[in-house]
Amino acid sequence: MHIRTITAVALLFCCISLSAQKTPQDSTNHSRPRKEHPVYLPKKWPHVVYGTLLGPSCGIGVNYDTRFNGKRTGLGMRVGAGIVPQYKESWRYYKRIPEGQGRYHDSTITHSFSVPDRPTLFGGINYVFGLPNPDRNCLEVGAGMTYMFGDSLWFEEGATDRTTLGWLSIAGRRHFINKHFMFRMGAMLMFSSNQVTPNLDTGFGYCF
Repeated sequence: MHIRTITAVALLFCCISLSAQKTPQDSTNHSRPRKEHPVYLPKKWPHVVYGTLLGPSCGIGVNYDTRFNGKRTGLGMRVGAGIVPQYKESWRYYKRIPEGQGRYHDSTITHSFSVPDRPTLFGGINYVFGLPNPDRNCLEVGAGMTYMFGDSLWFEEGATDRTTLGWLSIAGRRHFINKHFMFRMGAMLMFSSNQVTPNLDTGFGYCF
């Protein structure tokens, strides 16, 4: 009787010991995996094709922009072509014409001025700086030249059949929708032979 009791107590003790040894291991196996922080990998996509309003095209333009180092930021260039829409202006003035014997009549004289569509070609170098989140926000500064086939009207005094303009620009870039699309907004100064004119530089396009 005593032997059976001792044997039962020993078996119970062994079972409790084995259960205590397995419990930490099981809890370790069923614990949640450690959450790993994502590793920052800057996107490349150094090429951008985008349309512009105003800017170096002086109207509506198409731009190609690329970085020389194969990344999204750094030194690069931008080239493109555009068109300045047709411009028309007319004005009237009144003149009193004598008829004799102290009589006059009023005459309306109308003058008009028209400039046809003018194509433009432009190009320059620029540098894109990465802001705290370069995959989303960048800053661009650049300089270049624009050649216009016709009179520039607002950017140079005097009528000419062709116009050459220099420019300096600064713009912010915003990337969104998987960072493939870009919106840019900035300002520039246009330099002609006899005046300096401020100008806007806006655009929207696709990075690849």
